Amino acid sequence: MTTTTTRTAAGAAEGGPRMVAAPILPTPRRRRRPALLAVGIVLAVVGGLAAYALAASMSTRTAVVVAAADIPWGATIAAADLVEADIAGDPALATVPWADRGTIIGQRAASDIHRGALIGRADVTGVEIPPAGQVLVGVAVKPGRQPATALAPGQKVIVVHTAADARTSTNADEPPVAAVVLVAGPADAAGGRTVDVLVDEADAALVAGWSASGAASILVVAGR
Repeated sequence: MTTTTTRTAAGAAEGGPRMVAAPILPTPRRRRRPALLAVGIVLAVVGGLAAYALAASMSTRTAVVVAAADIPWGATIAAADLVEADIAGDPALATVPWADRGTIIGQRAASDIHRGALIGRADVTGVEIPPAGQVLVGVAVKPGRQPATALAPGQKVIVVHTAADARTSTNADEPPVAAVVLVAGPADAAGGRTVDVLVDEADAALVAGWSASGAASILVVAGR
């Protein structure tokens, strides 16, 4: 039995096997996902709005109240103590708008307020000085009967009776009296000064007597 092999003319001419062309596959179609597309659009819109809000807040300026000078604790706030400043709006800052500055003029500083500091509602108080149960006493102290270091408003001290020879009294009927400095007056020609202090009402007459007789001394104790 004879088998006949048929080849193309090109294949016969080259003396090689017949070449078969590779099949052309169709391009795969991409599957569209509408949900992901919608999420992407929403995120883009939200991001744009957030950027706009941030830029708007940074560009918005608010006029607020700032301390024009140091205001010690207990001092009455005057118009000259305040100055206007424009700051970027920030809800985290509890400031007093400049238009409302009249609401804090005449009140007292609830703590030491330093020059350039923003003033908030918590920095002022309408409590009268002296408060109930306390008395404001001016204590005249001679040179050497108070620290050389300046006494600061709000500082806690003790007032003691000092004998004429500068020895501290040990009389049990005259124990040291706790006090809080309101203001220390300027030194006089002799180097003495008057210091306004707040004391309990029960001790006021005693401290006033020491001051009148020139027998008062003011001490600063650690931890006070």
